[in-house]
Amino acid sequence: MLRSLVCVLTICMAFPVLAQEVDVSALEAAARSAKGTSVLFGNRNPEAVMRQREEQRRREAYEEQMRREEEARRQAEEERRRALRPVNLFGNGIKIFAEVNGEIITSRDMQDRVNAFVATTQIPVNAETKEMVIEKVLQAAVDEKIKLQEAAANGVEISDADIENGMKNFAKANGVSVSQLKKMLKQAQVNEDVFRSQMKAELAWARLVQRKAAQSSGVSQSEVDDALANITQDIKTPKFMVSEIVIPKKQAAHINDLVGNLRQDPRFELYAMQFSQSPSAKGGGHLGWVNKGQLAAPLEKALENMKEGGISNPIPLGSDYYILRLEKKYRPGVDKAPVPDAATVKQMLESKKLEETAAKYLRDLRNKAVIERRS
Repeated sequence: MLRSLVCVLTICMAFPVLAQEVDVSALEAAARSAKGTSVLFGNRNPEAVMRQREEQRRREAYEEQMRREEEARRQAEEERRRALRPVNLFGNGIKIFAEVNGEIITSRDMQDRVNAFVATTQIPVNAETKEMVIEKVLQAAVDEKIKLQEAAANGVEISDADIENGMKNFAKANGVSVSQLKKMLKQAQVNEDVFRSQMKAELAWARLVQRKAAQSSGVSQSEVDDALANITQDIKTPKFMVSEIVIPKKQAAHINDLVGNLRQDPRFELYAMQFSQSPSAKGGGHLGWVNKGQLAAPLEKALENMKEGGISNPIPLGSDYYILRLEKKYRPGVDKAPVPDAATVKQMLESKKLEETAAKYLRDLRNKAVIERRS
């Protein structure tokens, strides 16, 4: 039986097997008309191929753009770090830089204060800002002498404990501990004694201004009522919310560079506090809402042509140049403006009086001081 079965299989295998004939052209036509992508035949749909290529091109372009932007950010950050490193502006020798009522400011004092300026403001000293930084630091050093001299003349004493407390408050406001602050000063090559002297001058000045303000009458209820009435009427008038930086023309050699920095660096308030010669500098140059018609014609014309968030070109006016930032525009009937309550208005008026007292006090002291610049 087994032998018979083997014979049958042998006979069957001896005859050729005939395969069914396949229509290759029909198969290829079917593959071409298929919507899917065939591994064997490829995607013969021209539109699909073009879409895939375009998507690939867009993806590669996007990845390249992201790579370039990341590289630009890395380079900008590296340049910023390099710019914030201490820069020797006055050489290694010590010489008298200026004199204020017989007290000297040395080149070493100036260097320490420049380093402190860069460390605390994060404004770099470069070709565009160098001269402005030096002028700002010199004015601050002169004011520091004037304030300390006036404090001594009026019997105002600032103890070491007061200074330590002031440093604690400064450190806390900047989110660091006192030990971290001291380490940062050392890294920035700032003499701690210089920083403490600056702190002492500001504390003494605050007490002097408080004394001056206490000698004048406070804000009366009639003043509050008048201010509220003016505000109620004021909301019917078009206005601009604007900030300013005011630079005297005699100090404006690099003002276009300053405008360029402002258009790249969003910290307008910081630059205003450091460089502006306007009373508004203390508040970051912020003027708040200004009614149409209140500003000089050249300033208002510039604001009318600006977009919100824009920085103006330097605007000559009198003996100064103005740089304006337009924050918002107010249009009566379209925009809504809330009216503050009486307590808020009173607080605003008191703050304004205090600022005006401080500005006038320092201005009078500057005018009386004997200031001589040696370098």
